[in-house]
Amino acid sequence: MSRRDLPFRAVFGAPLVIGGFSLAGLVGALLDDGVWDRLGTGLLAVSLAALVWALATRRR
Repeated sequence: MSRRDLPFRAVFGAPLVIGGFSLAGLVGALLDDGVWDRLGTGLLAVSLAALVWALATRRR
């Protein structure tokens, strides 16, 4: 498959979802203490988990 054959969603889908989780986590952590802080931490951890997964499964 060449680069021209990839649709927009295949190229930018995962980064947009990860960015959305990160943004929701940052906003959630700013809203209030307690549950919102834990929710924000969890949502921000999604980007770290995606990074670890990508490094573990990358092709050489």
